[in-house]
Amino acid sequence: MRRFWSALVLFLGGGCWAEESIPDKVGVQVRLTKQEKTALKKLECSMCKAVISEMHMEVARHSMTEQGVGSEERIWETSNAMCLALLQKYRLNLDGEPSLDAKHEDDDESAMAAAAEAGKQESFMRSMLVFKMGCQQWLEDYGGDTSGYVYKSVKEGKQSPAGAAQEFCIRSAKLCGKGVKGKKKQDSDDKKRLAQRAQMAEKEEAVEEKRKKEDPMRSLPEDSKFGIQRLLEMARDDPLHYLDDATKARIRTARADLRCDVCRRVLEETVSEVIPKPKSLRSESDILSILEGICAGGPDLSIPNYFGVEPPPLPPDWTDRWRPKLDKQLNRYVLKPAPKKRRQKREKWRLLAKDGKQQPPESEESEEDTMLTLTCKDVVEPERFSESLFHELGLCQAAGGCAAASRAAAQVCTGAGGRPCAVEGVEDVMNKPEL
Repeated sequence: MRRFWSALVLFLGGGCWAEESIPDKVGVQVRLTKQEKTALKKLECSMCKAVISEMHMEVARHSMTEQGVGSEERIWETSNAMCLALLQKYRLNLDGEPSLDAKHEDDDESAMAAAAEAGKQESFMRSMLVFKMGCQQWLEDYGGDTSGYVYKSVKEGKQSPAGAAQEFCIRSAKLCGKGVKGKKKQDSDDKKRLAQRAQMAEKEEAVEEKRKKEDPMRSLPEDSKFGIQRLLEMARDDPLHYLDDATKARIRTARADLRCDVCRRVLEETVSEVIPKPKSLRSESDILSILEGICAGGPDLSIPNYFGVEPPPLPPDWTDRWRPKLDKQLNRYVLKPAPKKRRQKREKWRLLAKDGKQQPPESEESEEDTMLTLTCKDVVEPERFSESLFHELGLCQAAGGCAAASRAAAQVCTGAGGRPCAVEGVEDVMNKPEL
C-alpha cells in the first residue's frame, strides 16, 4: 500500500491533459477531458451516496457531535479529507459505462500490478486522480449542505449511514431518483435566467454609458458643476430670477389682474373633468387630486435632469385654450379664448411634448405661460376649492345645467388685496338650493 501511495504522489506532480483546468487541493493543476467530465456528471448520485455514508460513519465513530460548541464547523473542516478516504474505499471505472465500485482490502496492490503488466499503469493512476478531482468538485458544489445534514442525522441517531445517504441524495440534493430530471430542468432554467439578466445588465450599462457621453456637463470640473446646480435650483425656485426688469413688471401686473379669471377658469376645468365620470369617481378626494395638479402640465421630458434638479413642469393643459391679453381700454390683463390657429399649433406642440420632442416656446408665448402658471399657483387652494366644489356639484340636477363652478367661484375666488371676485350671472342662482 505504501508503494501505491508513493506512486500516486509522484503521479500528481506529472504532466497535464487537454481541456478544462481544475485546481487540485494539493497544489497541482490537472485537466479533465470531456469524456471524464461527462463520466463524473453521470456519477453524481453514486458520489453523493459515498460521501454522505462515509462522513456519517466517521462522525459517529469519532463522536464528533458530542464535542460541544463548534462541532458542526469541525465536521465541515474534515469534509475535504473525505476525498482521500474515498480513494481508499472506492475505485472509479472509466472503461465502458462509468461506475464507482467499492474496493476490497489490498485491491490497489493487485489492481496496480495487473495494470502494470498490461501497460496501463498510467491509465490506472489517471482514473484515481480523476476520482479525486471529481470528489473535490462535488464537495465545492454541495459540501456546504452536507456537514449540517450529517451532524443532525448523527445527533438524532435515527438513520444508518446508507439511510442518511439515501435521504440526502434523493430528497435534498435531488441527485438520485425521479428528482434528477426536475433538477436538471431547474438548473437549465436558472442558467437561462442568469444569461437573460446578464444581457439586460449589459444593455442597461450600454445605455447608461451612452447617456453619460451625451451629457454635456459630464466633463466639467466639480466646482463648475456645483455652480450650475445652484443656478438651476434658483431658476426652479424663482422663475422670474433671470428675467429682465420689464418682463418681471408685466408678469407681476398680470398676476394681480388675472386672479379672478384664472380662479374661475380652473374651477370650470375641474368641473368639465369631473362631470363625465361615474358618481363613484366624483368624491371630494377625486376633486382634490385634480386641483392639486391643475397648475402643471406634466414633466418636461425635453430637458435632462442635471445634478438631481428637475426642470420646471410644462404649463397646464388649459393654457392651450386660454391666453392672457392686455385690454388697452381697461388697461389690465384679461383671460381670453385662444385663436383657432394658435390653439391648433399648441395642440401639436403638446403632442410632441409627450415624448420630449417639442421645441421651447417663443419668448412671448413663454412669458404668457409664466403669467398663467404663477397666477394659478397664487390663487388655487386645493383643499378649500375641492370642499366648495364638491358641495356645489351635489346640488346640481342630474338632467339640468350645472353652475357649480360659478357658485364655487363666488365663494372661494379673491382678487388682489383679498377682495371677493365678482362672478357674472351667479347672483340669480346663489340663493337657489339646486340647479
